Amino acid sequence: MKEFAINQTYYKVLLTISELNKKSYYPLNEGVFKILAGVIDDETSNFVNLVTFGTLTSYSSKKICHLTLMLFRHELIGKIFDPESKKLYLRTTEKGEYALDEFAKKHKCSFARKKAKSAITIAKIA
Repeated sequence: MKEFAINQTYYKVLLTISELNKKSYYPLNEGVFKILAGVIDDETSNFVNLVTFGTLTSYSSKKICHLTLMLFRHELIGKIFDPESKKLYLRTTEKGEYALDEFAKKHKCSFARKKAKSAITIAKIA
């Protein structure tokens, strides 16, 4: 069987989860999506300075969910249970941290933040 190799998109998802975990935060798929899409709200306002914030603005929530599923299937991320909310949250595994280190060694990792274009809501009309 061919070994799973992460690309830059998987790397961004994995790095987002890892950086949150280092700060003792554990996201759901929706949380990972909001950070990568650059959504600023009460939950994500503390994470605007993450290097991956707003770097996958064209990806849908469904696509991010698929990416996290693939990372889970290949044991790069796992789940952690929160007894208070009774939900399973995402966490990186040792294999995932190793994959992050190896990818960073082999690739130049500079991310361009993209700003989602929003419709004009105020227009000056002469």
